[in-house]
Amino acid sequence: MKVMLINPPDFKMIQGAIPKELGADRMGKYPPLGLLYLAGFAKSKDPSLDIKIVDAITDSLSLDDIEREIAQFSPDVVGVSVYTFTLIDAIDVSGIVKRVRSQAVVVWGGFHPSIYPEESLRSSPDVDIVVAGEAEETFYLILQKLKDGSSPFGIDGVSVRGKDGVINVSKAVPFTRDLDMLSFPDRTMVSYKKHSCILGAGGLTTNILTSRGCPFGCKYCYVNIRSYRLRSIDNVIKEIKECIALGINDFFFVDDLFNISKERVAEFSDRVIAEGISIHWSFRGRVDQIDRAMLEKAKKAGCVRIHYGVESGVPEILKRIGKGTKTEMVRKAIMLSRECGIEVSSNIMIGLPGESPDKTEETIRFLLSLKTNYVQAAVFTPYPETPLYKEGIEKGLLPGDYWREFALRPKSSFEPYIWPEFYTRETVFDKLRALYRRFYLRPSFVIKYISSIKSFAAFKMIFKNAFTLLSLIAKRRSKA
Repeated sequence: MKVMLINPPDFKMIQGAIPKELGADRMGKYPPLGLLYLAGFAKSKDPSLDIKIVDAITDSLSLDDIEREIAQFSPDVVGVSVYTFTLIDAIDVSGIVKRVRSQAVVVWGGFHPSIYPEESLRSSPDVDIVVAGEAEETFYLILQKLKDGSSPFGIDGVSVRGKDGVINVSKAVPFTRDLDMLSFPDRTMVSYKKHSCILGAGGLTTNILTSRGCPFGCKYCYVNIRSYRLRSIDNVIKEIKECIALGINDFFFVDDLFNISKERVAEFSDRVIAEGISIHWSFRGRVDQIDRAMLEKAKKAGCVRIHYGVESGVPEILKRIGKGTKTEMVRKAIMLSRECGIEVSSNIMIGLPGESPDKTEETIRFLLSLKTNYVQAAVFTPYPETPLYKEGIEKGLLPGDYWREFALRPKSSFEPYIWPEFYTRETVFDKLRALYRRFYLRPSFVIKYISSIKSFAAFKMIFKNAFTLLSLIAKRRSKA
């Protein structure tokens, strides 16, 4: 059986509530870990499978390029990774598959079909099967059913379109309990030398996952699997060594929550130090599991940056969105990180529920008072199936279940709604531009940023970043 896994392009990507200047391909290119995990697990169970990954994002492939790949490989099954924002591109790719290889079975997986299994099947006649949840085991079972000539319906999390056109939906969302049993992503299946991060150390970069799920209840976040599972430190170290053998020495831990505990990060750091592993790494984390001892170990082990979910500088807003942190925690975590020689990137949202313009200003002033190296800011977007999205519908602030309507009948003209309590789309974008302008155009930041140039490659990256930033903040401001 020939299996092709496609990471679709983003030509028709629906922009979230961020200006177009901060759109796709501005933060770097990363491996399609989900597809790599699918391929690795399936091959470990059935070595006879011939699996090819087509990563349209990393390789900058056109639809014509994808069509040629499909025609040349002639797959029996095509798996497509689908996010709501790239839904239209996924539909286009699925249509190409059926046009070139009509007998191929098209399988969708990812966050979008996990939320909208039935809607995914109804949105395109070219989709045959939809998979919800973590799909390594599920996808392998689908392939075995298809090899046997039988229907995969009945497998948890698998929804199908029958030969009679009838749609059968499974509401189950399966997940992997033992992460150590999964094969490592084989990064040689994709163009791993092209992967990069805007804040990377300059060498080969990759993403890595050490856990799945999130036990916290932030009201703005969609997490369909609360069960938090950890890989063993031994397992993580083995994957890192495989990457080092490929020349990769810059790692970004993209767990929803890498620092579930200070002890976990300290244990990982101790192993890296004990084994003499020389790498650079960064992670996304919360501010409430940070102390000096852990940070000192992490720095010694090669940690160069922490991306903190700050979200807001207003205590009542943090409480309103269910973040479970306090501004004094934020200030302390950033202070300790900087004192230990670790860079900090702070993630901020503006236009949150209950956030008047005065409170937005309070968040911006709070951010400017912190000694954070970078800021990544966005306008709050109520995402589907989140508590705040449901609240917005119930209170009449949002026009019904518009995400579901988009999932059923996707249109390229679609724009996600902002939270309209105090802002219009134009005025909240103006606030976002003001935040970026006030943070990144400070003389102290500009001087330090320019002084960080150590190579021509770094110069090119900095020039690109500066052009993006100037395009953003120079746009004519709304008079609304």
